[in-house]
Amino acid sequence: MTRFAGDLFVGQRMHPADRNKVVHAFDVDSTLTADPYGPMPVITGKDHYFDLARDFPANQAVADLARMLHDKGDAIAIATARPPERLQETIDWLDRNNIPHDQVMLSTGDEPSGVAKQAMLQQLQNEYKMVGTLFDDSKFNIEGARMQGIDAV
Repeated sequence: MTRFAGDLFVGQRMHPADRNKVVHAFDVDSTLTADPYGPMPVITGKDHYFDLARDFPANQAVADLARMLHDKGDAIAIATARPPERLQETIDWLDRNNIPHDQVMLSTGDEPSGVAKQAMLQQLQNEYKMVGTLFDDSKFNIEGARMQGIDAV
């Protein structure tokens, strides 16, 4: 495993990037997680929400999609606005839920999360053959991906 850091995001690579592979990017909260509260509730605050999210189950349909794409040979990148101090617990959650991940990228919080997410996608475009699809719950992130020529759901 290799840790990496940038101005807008940090993370860890479990496998080296492969210029011959397509990579798909998945958000975590309210995308890979089956969030019983809906999108991040304002009343709890982000830190409390992330504490609760440690025990959220996986959204099985999205997790199955990540597994299927990985099984066919594509890479999986986790691209989330979670803060850097949540890196290990994010990896642990992915492992507990058997969700493949070639790299995990978290926002540094120095810029709005949408800006960080676009930087993550640009980095993935530089490291892989192409970014196949972004799976995210934010309409702003989806629109940003589409503006970069990346399919997004």
